Amino acid sequence: MSKILILNGSPRKKGNTSFLVEELRKMVQDKGHEVEILTLNDYDINPCQGCFWCYKDYPLKCVQNDVMNTLYPTVLDSDVLIFASPIYWFTYSAQLKLFVDRLVALHVNGGHALNGRKFATIFVYGDTNSKSSGVFAAIDSINHMISYFRGDNLGVVHGTGGDKLTVPDNTQLLEKLRELAERIDS
Repeated sequence: MSKILILNGSPRKKGNTSFLVEELRKMVQDKGHEVEILTLNDYDINPCQGCFWCYKDYPLKCVQNDVMNTLYPTVLDSDVLIFASPIYWFTYSAQLKLFVDRLVALHVNGGHALNGRKFATIFVYGDTNSKSSGVFAAIDSINHMISYFRGDNLGVVHGTGGDKLTVPDNTQLLEKLRELAERIDS
């Protein structure tokens, strides 16, 4: 059994990203995994100040006294981290970006505390053309981070909600989500 942390970067509690996150949660919980979802919009996360205080003696926390210091233990206790976000303005949401930037505080001497973890990504966009949606810039960014962590990249699920901006009827996208759940389970 793995501890799975899903980082939901959507501000919409009933949006497409939240729908996919909930579907994935059900799929992996049914296989006996423990799942926690952090809806990042619910947290007041300050932007990274680039001071690199966290590099001095590697305390695994940030000099800023905000909610991130209470979230780091949850991140560190997870076996699998899943980044989920709508594509807004050609990349993932500001909520997810704030969280990702603050992962800098988890550096350790010679690497990063998340080295070797498993990661996956879920992106959804309204544009019916993936090339013009910006999803590939977002995928590239997240994949570079996973590579930096020397992580096991379980893959990316991405797709469109189409003109009506809904994903429940996108059977191809839901099949990709089921395939991701299988990779998480293996």
